[in-house]
Amino acid sequence: MYRPMLHRLTHRQLEAFRAVIETGKITAAADMLGTTQPSISRAVSDLESAAGFALFERRGRQVVPTSEALALYEEVERSFVGLAEISRVIADIRDFRKGSLLIAGMPALALKFLPDVIADFARAEPGIVVSLRARSSQAVLRHLSSQQFDLGFAAIDTDHPAVLRRAICSSPMRAVMPIGHFLAQKPSLEPADFHEQPFIALGHEISTRSETDLFFASAKTRPRIVAEAQLSASICELVASGTGLSIVEPVTAINFAAAGKVISRPLHPEQPFRYDLLLPALREPSRAAARFLGLVESRFATLLGT
Repeated sequence: MYRPMLHRLTHRQLEAFRAVIETGKITAAADMLGTTQPSISRAVSDLESAAGFALFERRGRQVVPTSEALALYEEVERSFVGLAEISRVIADIRDFRKGSLLIAGMPALALKFLPDVIADFARAEPGIVVSLRARSSQAVLRHLSSQQFDLGFAAIDTDHPAVLRRAICSSPMRAVMPIGHFLAQKPSLEPADFHEQPFIALGHEISTRSETDLFFASAKTRPRIVAEAQLSASICELVASGTGLSIVEPVTAINFAAAGKVISRPLHPEQPFRYDLLLPALREPSRAAARFLGLVESRFATLLGT
């Protein structure tokens, strides 16, 4: 028994069939689809051949659908409604009306800097949902290596084969001191300025701690360590309370100074600090991620003058 070659069905055939059903004329269907009458006739004929039964009766210029055609139309219409929904989703993604970003950031950036960027991004692209995870730099690296996160922000020298790492901003560390501190009269602070002064240090497990220790050791300076903390924000809160002086990464120092909670000064000689951008190595950044990065770079430039 003969069976029609249903694998020859094409979207163009179904599109022509649907247009003829809805307009009742071959010429009107051609106008609707922006094509020619012979093209519509050929597509409908090919569909009839593939289906194995007639779809229309020709009555002069009118074409009347058969009962089989009407049954087919119901299913075709459901499919086209689904395609219309897919088209709408595609347009939403293209125009940034739909999507998501998953970001992991070191606390120095995740507590204020990145939320400020997210607020700007949300105003510009309200259809994109941004999720932020505050993690240690090592944890940020692990998250990005899973390929599940879109962007990571850290300060880390360790590489991973599944992660692309590049510097997104470099700027020197800064001294922070309580409001009204006598050293605030100086435009910059040197190692000797910290000698025997109460000092809040980074924890020994933080890589920058060794660089700060070297900053003091090179000048044979010994601050009096009264407390230690892991996070720059925690250190700045201790400084704001009058507990002592400290040296922290520049974003947190400048944000606390701008809020009027501490006084911040540059160091001489400079103690460099680098913020790293981490990207999943196995896939390209999305258009939304690229747009977000543009805002990050702009805020770094505004805040730190880089």
